[in-house]
Amino acid sequence: MAGAKTALEHTVWNLLKENSVHDKRILVSFSGGADSLALLLVLKAILPVTNLAALYFHHGDSVNLQSARYRDQALRFCEQICQALRVPFLAARASEELQSEEEFRQSRYQALEKIRQEQAWDFLALGHHLEDLLETRLLRLIRGTGLQGLESMRFLEGSKLRPFLQISKKDLLAYLVEKKQTPLEDPSNQDLDPMRNWVRLNWLPALEERQKGAVESLGRSIERLVAEYHSTSGHDLLQKALSNAGDLSLVRPFYLTLTAIEQRTLLAQYLHRLGRRDFSQSHLEEIQKRLDNSQKVLTFKVAGCVWVVNAQQIRVQS
Repeated sequence: MAGAKTALEHTVWNLLKENSVHDKRILVSFSGGADSLALLLVLKAILPVTNLAALYFHHGDSVNLQSARYRDQALRFCEQICQALRVPFLAARASEELQSEEEFRQSRYQALEKIRQEQAWDFLALGHHLEDLLETRLLRLIRGTGLQGLESMRFLEGSKLRPFLQISKKDLLAYLVEKKQTPLEDPSNQDLDPMRNWVRLNWLPALEERQKGAVESLGRSIERLVAEYHSTSGHDLLQKALSNAGDLSLVRPFYLTLTAIEQRTLLAQYLHRLGRRDFSQSHLEEIQKRLDNSQKVLTFKVAGCVWVVNAQQIRVQS
């Protein structure tokens, strides 16, 4: 890393080096928005150009003309930015018409991961920042997933790399001003229909207006809760309950020895281990109710999962 670097660039460089990923090949998920633009600029400043590329995912045509125009504009914008930075640019497009935010997210990650693997990039870098992490954790608390639900995004998660999780949006915007770069923001970010946008645009600003510094304090409090959760024996519950069969199933006799609260905690940990995130406390209680059954063999579907149970095992059918 040569030349004078900004505070943000030094922070990210140290983070990459501490985790031994500073010499890896990184593909940036680039939308043209403030977060991904800041991420691309920071990585361009600290990594060899041969270790960096950017990928824009086009969500396809839409019945919403404004959204369709924005996506075409964003594609051109991202390509022009990469040309100016001399960063290799890639683009992918949805193969079918997408409707919901969840479909957008799943299709985007599948396409990005497919290209990452095909072109042998070590990591896919995402621009999630401190407020994104807080919003995700708050939404999971609202759904009632419990403490294990707070273990959401991490700096390193499989092939995903998130260098900005401890960086605020305010700092990212200040960095872009310093670099004299203007992002292209998605107009749908102002849509108050998704719960996340309501939390972001209404609830958290109202909390901050009511008590200055409250949002940052809330984020730190939740971070401490996560740390405390990791330090308790309850975090090892899943390891004790997993079967030795190698198929990620739970030992049913062990499950039956647990208290009601421990059972729900275990079920939540199990679903997280399987990569399931969109479940609520009511889902856990329904699973618990179904498992409170004297039948030796049963099958049921809850939380989008097919549960297959016998006398010795509880497992989700893949």
